[in-house]
Amino acid sequence: MPMNPFHIYLYGPEKGAIDTSFEAAEARLAKLELLHFEPDGSFVWIQNQGQQQIYGMLYDAGGQIRYAELQGKCQLQTWRRLIAAICGDSEQQLLVMRLPEREMQDLQSFETEL
Repeated sequence: MPMNPFHIYLYGPEKGAIDTSFEAAEARLAKLELLHFEPDGSFVWIQNQGQQQIYGMLYDAGGQIRYAELQGKCQLQTWRRLIAAICGDSEQQLLVMRLPEREMQDLQSFETEL
């Protein structure tokens, strides 16, 4: 099922850090086919001749990812693979800030709306 276009910030619990290191997220993202990752934390993932495209940036400090900026359009399955690659398999309660509205919501609600 395709999602609507999105532009968000992804945060960990209570708008804090995501419980993973930059290096661990980079290693998981590198395993996704057709994803191009730069050392500065920016990445692009384009599939199906541009029908699915996600642009992102990881921001880290203190050994953890503080937040990720994600923008694009994709199918829900692709989205979930990306979130798992960024965050790992932990069961953290992720939060989303929708842009430009700056509305906060939990990840599950965001996925349901899109």
